[in-house]
Amino acid sequence: MSGWVGAKKTGYVRQSSASGQFKHPKSIVHPFWTQRRMWCLLSVHFNGVDLRFAFPQELDHFLEILEQKHLPSGFSLLPGQQRVGRPNNHWLSRLPAKAKRWKFRQQLCDFLRNRPQVRQFRSFYAANVVQTEFEGVYRSIHGAAGIRGAD
Repeated sequence: MSGWVGAKKTGYVRQSSASGQFKHPKSIVHPFWTQRRMWCLLSVHFNGVDLRFAFPQELDHFLEILEQKHLPSGFSLLPGQQRVGRPNNHWLSRLPAKAKRWKFRQQLCDFLRNRPQVRQFRSFYAANVVQTEFEGVYRSIHGAAGIRGAD
């Protein structure tokens, strides 16, 4: 499951003492993982390229990027990363070279938009949409501490 879609292992909650004084934020298991009992995984094999999607948001993001005539740089897809070397930890950098050609991307996007399995995958999540934000749960200890711009 991708962190860029909202899958986080740890969340942080604010704590206060009986007198109302702020205490150090508490680390918890993020409620993202316990929001549903069953998850669906879409596996796609297209012309020698294997893809897996855990959420419709991943699929939407994938299609949004691949449908662009010119692929964005890795730095634009990883905001907040240091600009040293080449970003090699984004899914686009791991995509095979043949899958980056414009003609191949057009065929792949058409394939993903018209498959009944993709519609089934989307309908699985349509009734109970995957939440990525939870009230009172912060992504970082700094966000829970109330530091501006941290979360």
